[in-house]
Amino acid sequence: MNFNCQKHQERNAFGEDLQFLKQYITPIVLKQGQQQVIVSSEFQGRVFSSTSKGLVGPSYGWFNKDLFINDNALQSISSVGGASRIWFGPDQGENNVFVEVNEITKEVLRAAPKDLDTLPFNIFEKSESTVTLGSKMHIKNLKGFDFYVDIKRSIKLLSEADIASNLNISLNSAVDFVAFSTETQMINVGNENWTKAKGIISLWELGCMKPTPNTTAVIPLKGEINQATVYFTPIDSTRIKIENNTLFYKADAEYLNKIGTPPENTLPYFGSYSPELNLLTVVRFTFTGEQDYVNAVPDNTAPYKGDVINIFNDGTWGDIGPFGPFYELETSSPAKALKVGESLTHVHETYHFEGSKAELNKISVDVFGVNLDVVENALP
Repeated sequence: MNFNCQKHQERNAFGEDLQFLKQYITPIVLKQGQQQVIVSSEFQGRVFSSTSKGLVGPSYGWFNKDLFINDNALQSISSVGGASRIWFGPDQGENNVFVEVNEITKEVLRAAPKDLDTLPFNIFEKSESTVTLGSKMHIKNLKGFDFYVDIKRSIKLLSEADIASNLNISLNSAVDFVAFSTETQMINVGNENWTKAKGIISLWELGCMKPTPNTTAVIPLKGEINQATVYFTPIDSTRIKIENNTLFYKADAEYLNKIGTPPENTLPYFGSYSPELNLLTVVRFTFTGEQDYVNAVPDNTAPYKGDVINIFNDGTWGDIGPFGPFYELETSSPAKALKVGESLTHVHETYHFEGSKAELNKISVDVFGVNLDVVENALP
């Protein structure tokens, strides 16, 4: 299956991705029957990919194999992708942590935090379906404030009972599924309390998925919202639409763009539908109604009026991109002024369901409140 589009690569098997990674790292494979995920301690507890059908089944996550082939992956961990990985926010604005300041010229360059790009995690516990990893990390923001954090990250393969309970759905035997959770704890282990004035970092979870020409992201909304936050490039009604408290966004990796939704409109779940793959993806995450989130809009004047949910669409804009092809489902923790010794935990769960449109539609209606016919016809 190649979708008649050169940019959308042929769908590869999970076992192929696993064998590829074994050339470079020692992957941890969590298993429950045919449901499997690939986790890496070398890449900070990253979930590289997952499958619902064992080694011969499709691999749902996307990661950048060229970085491995070119021997740059372990020096550029933050850029490798994967189905679920940790970052820190914000990456723009006055509290930006994706910067490097030249001590001599004072020139500000874009660069990932060194520890986020190079530091492996230690394995603390491991079973057939769970693994816990972590490390102490140092992050510096544009204001020069140093964050010293202890990160502990637990990845769990979710059972059918977990899925049914978490999403309040009934699974039909005709639907193949795999689901996993990432629970990340961040403790302030520095000598200073965090304050808004000095800048606050948040936990940021990002999941790279494989696009198709007709992949549509779906964000159920609460409250009144007329437009999403738009990053990088302008978009029009061919790529985004808000109707009946649902946001539809084209995730085809054909146009470089990113959107987000703020806490006042957030419900703790969203996802995407790829009709070419017969694949419905759901993300559920920690959200308790907090209103302070880091703002990653460039040159913003409200550093704690940011988004909870973000979706990145790969592609080109001028001479920039593409980076994949992939699209990205992202969630953030709130921005909390942690005192020394205090902690923050963010949970991000990823669910993949593969089956007939009729069966996937039942899940979409139960979780998103939206019929898949509406999803398919929401955008041109």
